[in-house]
Amino acid sequence: MRHIRAKSIFPGRVRGVMAEFKKERFAAFQKEAQNPRIEYQNFKNALRQAQTQLITEKKMMLDKKRQTLHGITTLDDAIGVLESHILTLEDPYFLGEIKKLIFTTGATAAAALGAVISTISRQLSFDTVNHVEGKNNRHFVHDMNDMKHRILHFLGVQHHFTLPKGVTIVAAAKLTVSEVLALKRSGVRGIVIGNMSDAAHEIVMLRAMRIPCVAVSDLRFFRLRKQIPVIIDADIGYIVLRPRKSMRFIETPIDTTPPWSQNITLPSREKISLAAPLHFLGELNNFSSDTRLVKKIGIYRTEYQISEAGELLSTKQLTKQYESLFTRFPKTEITFRLFDFSEDKNFVKSPRIEKNHDLRGIRFLIAEKKILESQLNALIKAAESTRHNLRILIPYLSEMHELHTIWDILQNLLPQKKNFSFELGAMIETPTAVFAAKTWEPFVDFFYVGTSDLLSALSAYQRNQQEALQRTLLSDASCTVFSFLKQLMQKSKVTVCGEIVGEPWAIAYLRHFGFQNFVVPAHRIGTTANFLQMLTKEACATYTRKIFKIKDEVNRLESARRMILDILYG
Repeated sequence: MRHIRAKSIFPGRVRGVMAEFKKERFAAFQKEAQNPRIEYQNFKNALRQAQTQLITEKKMMLDKKRQTLHGITTLDDAIGVLESHILTLEDPYFLGEIKKLIFTTGATAAAALGAVISTISRQLSFDTVNHVEGKNNRHFVHDMNDMKHRILHFLGVQHHFTLPKGVTIVAAAKLTVSEVLALKRSGVRGIVIGNMSDAAHEIVMLRAMRIPCVAVSDLRFFRLRKQIPVIIDADIGYIVLRPRKSMRFIETPIDTTPPWSQNITLPSREKISLAAPLHFLGELNNFSSDTRLVKKIGIYRTEYQISEAGELLSTKQLTKQYESLFTRFPKTEITFRLFDFSEDKNFVKSPRIEKNHDLRGIRFLIAEKKILESQLNALIKAAESTRHNLRILIPYLSEMHELHTIWDILQNLLPQKKNFSFELGAMIETPTAVFAAKTWEPFVDFFYVGTSDLLSALSAYQRNQQEALQRTLLSDASCTVFSFLKQLMQKSKVTVCGEIVGEPWAIAYLRHFGFQNFVVPAHRIGTTANFLQMLTKEACATYTRKIFKIKDEVNRLESARRMILDILYG
């Protein structure tokens, strides 16, 4: 059995039989000379049918967008791609050149279409090499060839595509927009594709079609001689070839909404809590019909409200947004992290953020106290008017005086609200906070551990250098830090969050320290829940011991990943 690491294009888990996607052959057959008028009329009929097909596909996506309450970004992007195809097929220059070739040279419609698109593609490819709007031109060249295939189909040159019997997953180094849609219509349940730009129209369409999909960079993978049983786990970016039939594996049901939070009871009776982070309110659109699916929002990163609004919001605007969320999810536990602006989160180029660009979290908010007071006031008003429990999380807390400042502001805002209660939490994101946290226990109700910033501080690497941060998690320094946090957990509730927590090997390592509460990316909750139910304390302890017997930290990380795959897939 082989485990292949891959890049996740669209999350999901599916088991099935995979075959290579066979490209259909196109040929402009030799024909006897015909009346150019009849030939041009054949082309116009085929063109009209291609346009009708595009309009139908666009309507299907618009209907899907309406069904998902205000739609999702990937659908908007896909609709934009189809609209550009429709407009191109109406372009007077494009149609005029084909008509000229048919009438002046006697070419068939298929030959004229191929010649015109080849000429346009060559010109655009030349512009791409010379860096003239290269990125857009590359997309347009692919789109032109895709549209050629659509029209050839209606000219009778291309046959209908159907999946081979028993095949539900395909491997294709490259796909076009039309081929993605044809695969969806044929009932494909998973796709393995070659590495492509995230902005490529094919990738946009794959995401809109909600097909579990991964990308593999090694093109040798796509030379499959025969059908092969396979598992695609696009939640964690792995392909498993020839998996055991008896292994534990839970598929992602087609077109279903993944859980936003999940509580698990392990065989040992230990309870584990998983919840997803919230960045934009639109992420919750799919849950509007059944708010019971959102039992807990692990962390609401409130600074992204500024990104949506495009400006710093007033107290009134903030209150309205919080009231809307509380009203919509009256029984959901929501942890609001206060604004955490930084150099890479200055969404509106605010002079106030620019002025304090070297300050993070609570340090920035204390420097700009009016912003802090406005947000706290809005949270209190919204929670009071909706009678919703309020949980406030202080970002990047490092020193006791910062905690005292928050308490002073809260006391000033709550003089007349004696019956109003709330919970206050501290976010541990620096080594300083790890060692100071015990002194904060009398003043806070819970703790969050922000692994991205904490590992960045321990390693001296930037947050976006994920491989380096992952190696750091398995370092001696990290082991010491998490041992301190384990002691903190004996008296207080500690939740671990960050991108790395969604990795099965990382959560197995963290479970060794006894952590029970995790904030995991929404699409990873299903995989994580499935995996945790297979893990015992003994398995976590054995796993951690094996990791630390490996001296080289690069090999340590690779071995950790490999061992987890053995646990996950047998």
